[in-house]
Amino acid sequence: MEKEGCKLDPQNSGEGQIPKDTSLGVPLAEDQVASAAITVATAAVAAIKTVTGIQSRIFTRLATRRRFQRRDHDDLDALEQMVENAAAVRLRAVVESSIDSLRTMMCSCLFQSPAVLAGLIDELYIMERAFWVQPGRSEWWEKVVLPHWDDPLWRENFRMSRQTFMELCDMLRPVLERQTTNMRAPITVEKQLAIAVWKLATPDSYRSVAECFGVGRSTVSRIVIEVCQALYDVYHHVVHLTSPQGAMNGFAAKGFPHCIGAIDAMHIPIIAPAHRATEYINSKGYYSMVLQALVDHEGRFTDVYAGRSGKVHDARIFRSSPIFRAMNQGTFGPSTVLDMEGEQVKPVILGDLAYPLLPWLMTPYSGHLDTRKQLFNDTLGRCRAVVEYAFERLRGRWRCLLSRLDVRERYAPRVIVACCILHNICEAKGEPLQEGWEEVVRSVARSYQQPERQPVYVSNPRAREIRDLFSTYMERRAREKQS
Repeated sequence: MEKEGCKLDPQNSGEGQIPKDTSLGVPLAEDQVASAAITVATAAVAAIKTVTGIQSRIFTRLATRRRFQRRDHDDLDALEQMVENAAAVRLRAVVESSIDSLRTMMCSCLFQSPAVLAGLIDELYIMERAFWVQPGRSEWWEKVVLPHWDDPLWRENFRMSRQTFMELCDMLRPVLERQTTNMRAPITVEKQLAIAVWKLATPDSYRSVAECFGVGRSTVSRIVIEVCQALYDVYHHVVHLTSPQGAMNGFAAKGFPHCIGAIDAMHIPIIAPAHRATEYINSKGYYSMVLQALVDHEGRFTDVYAGRSGKVHDARIFRSSPIFRAMNQGTFGPSTVLDMEGEQVKPVILGDLAYPLLPWLMTPYSGHLDTRKQLFNDTLGRCRAVVEYAFERLRGRWRCLLSRLDVRERYAPRVIVACCILHNICEAKGEPLQEGWEEVVRSVARSYQQPERQPVYVSNPRAREIRDLFSTYMERRAREKQS
């Protein structure tokens, strides 16, 4: 009815016109409503900032107390949880009441000018964003870890020193850094790397990591995969035989000459794939993915191959791996030869009985062993221990590989390779393995025992000749040392 009274009849311009006082009153009321709506939104934002500021200061003080009291204290945990719960309840009440008021006011000013509506939407967005980011916890990284944690805490939680961590950030920044937009500030490279490393180094769930860093669970999952891919893109060169002569000298000091590495495989427990679960069940009855690795004399990975299911035999995985093709073609390692008992021998790698005996792959003797063969087996076993120790250190640092790796099947190889890259970086930087980490590996490994390695018997006359040359050479050197 009011709208009909406001229409103008073109045939009778004087009849039905709106009085001047009425035409002036309607816009004034709408402006007042819009102004009141913006005032409510601004007050809500101010209230949220007050609550989050108080909570942040309390968390900072609690973190300072923790720094000087290293042991866990139930009273601090309870107080921290109480503060977080109280702040969350208060913020929720502020946001809900403010949104209800603003919805009511928006019905009255729906047809206001675009400028007024844009201002109202901006205030609504600011208020929503303030409540979206988890209070207190989102600042734990910026206000507690970065400024207050010392190197022992960094090594315990991130498996590396602060300096090594920051060097990684500088190298990954061109790949991980995102542009700031009008929607929200991006997560910093330091925080992205911290989230990924924390998830790889601990058995924490995605929910736990999300609460620690104040992000969503899906954000944690995405960041872990992106950081692992960035590590491969930037640092793939660290998994490489950088010093062949150094590796040969190292293995020669252990008793095996002209050797550039030792090879082995490890089963990593994974979550059963949705459609092909039976293909990943190994002989121990759990779902696994195989990591095949070649290491040098210091336990650093020089070649890794991950992604094959635990049901596949190690020898089959080996024959489909890039290292097999490279060694067959002579493109891996140096091209130098060693004069051994009058024969020219190329560099070799060492494996156990699960691998085939090849001219460039030495495996132990089987059956009846004389003194010469026993000496060869003992020397090979002593040199191969370096790869088993490397696997132990790898899982000691990155405990996501100990129990079930909770990523999708297609992303699991990316995460495994990233852990190998981080292992090499930590080893090169001299990052120590803390006391107790290896014991955790041995304890958890009892629940996921490695499958029995089935021996492979392949007749290769040339390979047997080369193995006999090595064993004769070792026996002669042993006699020379005794005399």
